[in-house]
Amino acid sequence: MTDATALLLAGNMCDERLWTPAIRALLPRPRDVDLSHDDSIAAMAERALAAAEGPLLPVGFSMGAIVALAIAERAPERLAGLVLLDCNPAADLPERAAVRPRQQADVRCGRLLDVVVDELKPNYLADENLRNEPLLTLLRDMAMALGPDTFVRQSEALRTRPSHAHVAPSLDCPIFVAVGAEDRLCPPEWHARLAAGMKRAELHIIPGAGHMLPLEQPAALAAALGPWLESL
Repeated sequence: MTDATALLLAGNMCDERLWTPAIRALLPRPRDVDLSHDDSIAAMAERALAAAEGPLLPVGFSMGAIVALAIAERAPERLAGLVLLDCNPAADLPERAAVRPRQQADVRCGRLLDVVVDELKPNYLADENLRNEPLLTLLRDMAMALGPDTFVRQSEALRTRPSHAHVAPSLDCPIFVAVGAEDRLCPPEWHARLAAGMKRAELHIIPGAGHMLPLEQPAALAAALGPWLESL
């Protein structure tokens, strides 16, 4: 593991602030991958693969977890392990794919903040975090810093992505799967099925977190991830 590079793959409209010091401190040679430039999961995966040489530990959250699976599909021989957080490896759900063009149009018309505040991030949180103002402010700040062009590109990448559900069951490397117990976007039962189909998976369902697990419960995530990393 000491020779591996941990590729940090953030989610939709999240930047490097997604990964708290508690998580970074656990990872070997952590490197943030900028996923703001591409409008397809495939292009994001190619960008990530070019970011480091040698063995890799892709650490992906939400959209970033889909990118991690795309990396695994392209270069399974480079994997030291795989970390999938709050992940939907399937193609975009029809109801979500249908709403994305309207959201993209709204954002192009200057309504990025409205889309983020009203439609996206608040719906991602556990009940106890719905009024967590520092957390809500951080989610808004990350989205606004990335800006409308990134929103449109990432939205289109998610809308047009193929299913990657076949990738993880084919892998021989250790895989860490974690999800917030109150994740309504990618529910725990999805992750249980995902982990059950893998050869070497470890599943953790973290209480007190919704979809934004790395920010809602970073200490609990670190407590689960640390022993798994030590076991590699």
